[in-house]
Amino acid sequence: MSRKIYGKTEEEERVELSIESREITQKILKHGVNQFQIAKIIYLLSLELEDRNVLSEIAEAIKPLLSEDNDNNSNIIIS
Repeated sequence: MSRKIYGKTEEEERVELSIESREITQKILKHGVNQFQIAKIIYLLSLELEDRNVLSEIAEAIKPLLSEDNDNNSNIIIS
């Protein structure tokens, strides 16, 4: 006797969330943002993470990209 599954499996749910995340990313990139803005968005989103360790690691990794010394990449437009 086969077992009926109602609703979505955890894997299906994760796939749908991943697709939605990619669509959000594409909308941001279509808006036309530069490298500084991408790094700033990543930094600001990292501050919203619930896992404090992951938050700290991502924020620290992105901070050098936000420094004034790294402004040479700020004119690159992604579209």
